Amino acid sequence: LFRVAWIFKTESVIMPAFLDTISESGLIRGALPLLNRAGQSLAPLLLAQQLSRTPLKKLWLSRTTFLMGAPFLFLSACIWLGNAQLPPAFAFVFLTAYVVFFCMHGINEMTASTVLGKLIAATQRGRLQAAASAIGTTAAVSLALLLLSRWLQPPGQAPFQQIFCFVGSVMMLAGISSRLLREPPDLTATAVPQPASTAFRRTCRLLKEDPVLRRLCLVAVLFIFSQTIFPHYQSIGLARSGRSRTVLMHWVVAQHIGAVCFSAASGFLADRTGVRSALRLLLPCAACAPLLAAALARFAPPGWYWITFFWIGLVPVTLRVLVNYVIEIVSRERRPEYISTLNLCMAVPFLCSPLLCALVDWTVLRIPFLIVSAIVGAGALLTWTIREPRDLEAPESSA
Repeated sequence: LFRVAWIFKTESVIMPAFLDTISESGLIRGALPLLNRAGQSLAPLLLAQQLSRTPLKKLWLSRTTFLMGAPFLFLSACIWLGNAQLPPAFAFVFLTAYVVFFCMHGINEMTASTVLGKLIAATQRGRLQAAASAIGTTAAVSLALLLLSRWLQPPGQAPFQQIFCFVGSVMMLAGISSRLLREPPDLTATAVPQPASTAFRRTCRLLKEDPVLRRLCLVAVLFIFSQTIFPHYQSIGLARSGRSRTVLMHWVVAQHIGAVCFSAASGFLADRTGVRSALRLLLPCAACAPLLAAALARFAPPGWYWITFFWIGLVPVTLRVLVNYVIEIVSRERRPEYISTLNLCMAVPFLCSPLLCALVDWTVLRIPFLIVSAIVGAGALLTWTIREPRDLEAPESSA
């Protein structure tokens, strides 16, 4: 259910396409990755301690998934009340709802990863995640082909009313369904709320004391630059396809099929030889994505641009592998802290996102794409300096 909801709000396609119906400013579009990562990073940081001391993590998983549907139902209602004619100032309302959604998503991802580490052994995570991805994507792609092809036909903003209503409803169903998860309770102390300053100091201390985490966070920071130009992939493609929104469906489907393929390859490697091998496969591929997009936009026919979205399907897979690395190097009770630290570090590059996206408007297209490719390539080289978690001493209480 979660995968079905997610395909209808694909971050590199649907969300920037909706924002472009309100404002086509590259600077505003460039704020999407910054707000995305800020919400995903700060909210988990503040609540990591409370999650680690909660006996049943699935309750957090259920509540946050359910609440992730609320911003989309709100946006759908706004489009309906505005008769599909939203003023440019609505972009700021949209961005506010966007931040709220990703605050919930950040906590949700931290919780899901903690539950995953708690219930599934390290040598089985890769294949099981790949299998789950294949099953979920099959359902999601089938519904996208059935519904998106119909909703994206008319012009204007009306299609997004139906899309957002569907996303919100299915996300809430996913939240309800997660209550069925069978999870043994942890024996934990009562959670004590902590101020933000304490959370930041705890993060700095973790980075200072744990060299393995510190090196991984550096790799993650360089890799995450690949997401800073996400909103522009669809705008470039739409400009080449004559602004026909029907291609959005093809790109969404291509991206999710790409995620399944990369998930299967990296999952097999992770289970057989460790998560470090999976990162050594995925990061060089991620470094090639901006170059591929620029080359296809300049030299290939418009009908071939879907390859870009197939290729960037590896980005969410890589994020999942980075989290899997973290939950292998630390004991169960400290996983929320480590995951929130990783998320906070990955927020730093997004401060550059508006500038990089503004460069798309002000300079030749290939310049910001080349910059991002070089940065991610440096992260790919650093994967040869990180340690394999299975070679480390096994942390206590790990799954």
